[in-house]
Amino acid sequence: MKNKLDRKNEIIKKSINIIHKKGYNGTSVKDITDAASIPKGSFYNYFNSKEDYAVEVMKFYFEEIKENSFSVFKEENVKPVERIKNFYKKSIEKQKEKEYKKGCLIGNLTEEMADVNIKIADIAEELHQEITNEIYKCLEEDLNINDEEKKQLACFIVNSWQGAMLRMKSSKNSKPLNAFYFQLDKILKNSEL
Repeated sequence: MKNKLDRKNEIIKKSINIIHKKGYNGTSVKDITDAASIPKGSFYNYFNSKEDYAVEVMKFYFEEIKENSFSVFKEENVKPVERIKNFYKKSIEKQKEKEYKKGCLIGNLTEEMADVNIKIADIAEELHQEITNEIYKCLEEDLNINDEEKKQLACFIVNSWQGAMLRMKSSKNSKPLNAFYFQLDKILKNSEL
């Protein structure tokens, strides 16, 4: 028999595409329970509220990103700035697989809900900061710029990526991601001097 955490993750896994596609406000608890094939009342055995569900979905989604992509940040035989570029190359490939639709679930929920929901805003900021920290660690190893500039550059990279993802959704093509990557490469090369 599955434990509660396994069952909770199974519900998220079966329903995550609904909230990713329709957003927070466009997704009802019934949509979630239908996708997960559970009775509506069972939802509250695993989540205190739809808000709690959204927070857990964001954490689950981020764990998948970490499992699938964060290993590039640890590749010791690759220059640190190349690790950053490889992370985004991999991310662009993922978007290509999705035909440049849906974007980043965390970015989407941040855009939709961060102004009106503190729990969603807080977890989104925490997760964005975790990526920023990984990028900063790579910059710290490799670049000949001061510490504050490295912190600002790490923030700029993450912020620019989120903007490129937003533009990708509206254009439904890779142009914004390609422009981001071109500038990322250029900035990192210039910072190595």
